[in-house]
Amino acid sequence: MAGTSATAESATLAETVLRTPLGRDLYLACNAEGVIASRFTARARRTATARHAVTRSASNAALREAVRQIEAYFARRLVRFELPLVLTGTPFQVAVWHAVAALRVGDLASYAEIARAIGRPNAHRGVASALAQTPLALLIPAHRVVGADGTVRGATPGSMRRRLLAFEGSRVR
Repeated sequence: MAGTSATAESATLAETVLRTPLGRDLYLACNAEGVIASRFTARARRTATARHAVTRSASNAALREAVRQIEAYFARRLVRFELPLVLTGTPFQVAVWHAVAALRVGDLASYAEIARAIGRPNAHRGVASALAQTPLALLIPAHRVVGADGTVRGATPGSMRRRLLAFEGSRVR
């Protein structure tokens, strides 16, 4: 934010890599305000007993809560993440990301529906662009946004979007 300076506490980065049942690991980074990044990565090498490949600051409350909720999601005990998300983008992108973050497991929305929800009914292409640039994979469930005809746009067979939708039990074309 303009006019403010980061404290040492908010500048402290805590990160981890979580194993997922989707064939990819999930990298997660938090600062004192909340989650700042999550992305699917290639499976990291680890010992048979290692659960988290990297942890730089285990005392970070945001990281602990994010890990707890993500594990609950993959155990099928969580339908919507309730985490503090630190979003950096244009006002339009942030509005799109907030609208999509409200979608629960099993909910699907079209790009046009998200555009209408943020008060920009003709901006469905802008919604698609904003979702392609989300810094928070999984936590902003862009995979739940589909074409008006119910098809998964821009997703190849075996893509993370399709894997996530299949994991959640969504039937899409």
